[in-house]
Amino acid sequence: MPYFTHGETKNKLILLYIAARADAIPTRAQLYRTAVLNSEIQYFAFEEALGELLEDGLLTEVPKSFGDCLGVTDLGREALQMFEKSIPQDERMRLDAYLCAHRGDFLRETQISSRIEKTDSGVMLHLYITEADRVILSVSLAAASEEQAMAMRSRWENAGEPVYNYIWDILTKEQKH
Repeated sequence: MPYFTHGETKNKLILLYIAARADAIPTRAQLYRTAVLNSEIQYFAFEEALGELLEDGLLTEVPKSFGDCLGVTDLGREALQMFEKSIPQDERMRLDAYLCAHRGDFLRETQISSRIEKTDSGVMLHLYITEADRVILSVSLAAASEEQAMAMRSRWENAGEPVYNYIWDILTKEQKH
């Protein structure tokens, strides 16, 4: 009969498992969402486990153009390989199914990103589309207020791809004389 871990140890193993099984290096929000929706991890337990995994060198922060992601180190892979079976199989299957079902969402979240910057002259909204860790479109817009910037930012996730395609089509279309 296998021995299943509990408490802090289980939380750490689950976070390592998710980070290792995701198709791309997950963001902190993706790791959190996956853990909370598919395990019994609460916010403070997540934060504590994540902090300890980073401190112990089992996970590392990987800077990306859209923010930091969390990658599994070699030490983390070794630990997971030794103790993965102590996560119940049904929980591993649930995590795998969730990661598979949300693969496209995870990718889109890391390809279409934004940030809001407060400047002396107002609020700037920076919008990005990345592909293979390279920014392929960057647009900066001045917003009248932080509320307007937040509203525009929330629409960017759905509008990013059509905006990119529109700009691409306009700029690459052959001119007829």
